[in-house]
Amino acid sequence: MAMVLHYYGLKPDKQSRLHCPFHEDKTPSLQVYYKTQTAYCFSSNCKTHGKSMDVIDFVMHQENATKAEAINKCKAILGVATGEQSRVLPASNFLGNMYQYFAHV
Repeated sequence: MAMVLHYYGLKPDKQSRLHCPFHEDKTPSLQVYYKTQTAYCFSSNCKTHGKSMDVIDFVMHQENATKAEAINKCKAILGVATGEQSRVLPASNFLGNMYQYFAHV
């Protein structure tokens, strides 16, 4: 989940909450659960409300894609060859960015 959030430029606060990218959000309503690699939006205005999202579901909603397209997008984010171009960070840059992220959490 951390890699996907980083890919989309989303940074949760210290309580692992962030403004939900799936609806207008004035206060952070999306809770990220790193232990289960899921997220849940508590806003009733959200199209995902009432459903816990795993990484694939999150990418499906973010990209407005099918499950198969979301799986391929996740492969691209991870750097697995899928035959399409992706915004993959080199491993050293990614690890450095993740260190910086978690150093401030």
